[in-house]
Amino acid sequence: MKIALTCLFAACLSALVAADTPKVGDKRIHNAAESFVDIMKVPEKGIPRDLFDKAQCVVIVPSLKKGAFVVGGKYGRGFASCRRKDGEWSSPAGVRIEGGSFGPQIGGSSMDILMLVMNQSGMNRLLSDKFTIGGEASAAAGPVGRQTSANTDVQLRAEILSWSRSRGLFAGLSLEGATLRPDTEENERLYGKDVTNKQILLGQVERSKAGWPLVAALDRYSKISHDKASSGSRRNSARITMAEIHFAPRQSEITPELEGLLAGTKKALEENPEWKVRVEGYTDNEGNRASNQELSSRRAESVTNWLAEHGIDRDRLTAKGYGEARPAADNATEDGRGKNRRVDLVRSR
Repeated sequence: MKIALTCLFAACLSALVAADTPKVGDKRIHNAAESFVDIMKVPEKGIPRDLFDKAQCVVIVPSLKKGAFVVGGKYGRGFASCRRKDGEWSSPAGVRIEGGSFGPQIGGSSMDILMLVMNQSGMNRLLSDKFTIGGEASAAAGPVGRQTSANTDVQLRAEILSWSRSRGLFAGLSLEGATLRPDTEENERLYGKDVTNKQILLGQVERSKAGWPLVAALDRYSKISHDKASSGSRRNSARITMAEIHFAPRQSEITPELEGLLAGTKKALEENPEWKVRVEGYTDNEGNRASNQELSSRRAESVTNWLAEHGIDRDRLTAKGYGEARPAADNATEDGRGKNRRVDLVRSR
C-alpha cells in the first residue's frame, strides 16, 4: 500500500512538472515581480517593511501548484535574489520548490509563495544545492501587516519566514518539509550557460536582462536603494535595460509572443510615471547597411507604437534605430545573430 501511495504521489508531481515548461519562463518572472509589488503595495495587510529591510534574500514562487487525489503534492518554480554589497538586489536565480503530504486531500489549488531569508545562515542554505525547509533551515510562518513587535522572538529564531497569497488573501504559511533546490534549466535559459545559484546570487555572473522586472521591483521597495536615490549618489550614467525584445530575421512586427514580453514593461511604466524610455532598434550584419538601418528603425517604431497604443504617453518614449551597430553577440553564429536582432528598452535617467 505504501509503495502504491508513493507511486501515486510521484505521478501527481510529474503531471504538475509537465504542465510547467520553459516556454512560460518570461511570463513567470513577470508574474513573480507583479506578485511582489501587489503584496508590498498594501503594508497594513502584507509583509512588514522592517522585515523586508532586514532580509538577506527573497524567494518568490508565483502560482505554486497544489494537486491532489488521495495524495497531496506541492510543486512550483520561481526565483531567488539576494542583497548585494551596494544594497541593491542580485540578478534572479531559478529555484524549484517541491513537497508533499499524505492524507485524504481531493481537489487542487494554486497560490503565490514568498519567503524572506533573514540571516547569513539561511542565505548559506539557499546557496547550497538543496535543502529542506524546517529541516536543515529553521522556518516559521511570517507575520502580516504591522504585527512585527509581537513576533520578535519568531524573527530571531527563524532563518526563513514564509507567506502565501491566494485569491487576494495574504497570510503567513508554514512550508516545513518542502525542499528548495536550484532550477538549472531556468538558469541556463536566463544566462545562456551553465551557472550555479551561488554564482548568480553572489554577483559572479553578468546580470540577465530578462531578470530586470523582478530586480526592479525589489529595488523599488528597498530602503537602501531609496536612500541612494534620494541622496543623488547613484550614477546618472548607468544604463538600465528594462527589457530586450528579439525579432525573427528581417521582421519588425509585434507578434503575440512579443506582446507578452512588452506587457511587463508597460506595467512598470504605468507604476512609475516619472520614467522615460529610449527604444533602441538593432539588426544582425546580414544584408547591406542601409537596409539594416531602416529595419532597425522599424523595429524601434513598432515597439514604441505598441506601448503608445496601450496607454503609455509618447512623450515618455524616444525611438531610434542603430542598424547593425553595437552587437550584443558575435554575428558569426546564428545564435549570435539572433541576439543582435533586437530592441533594447533603456530607462533614461
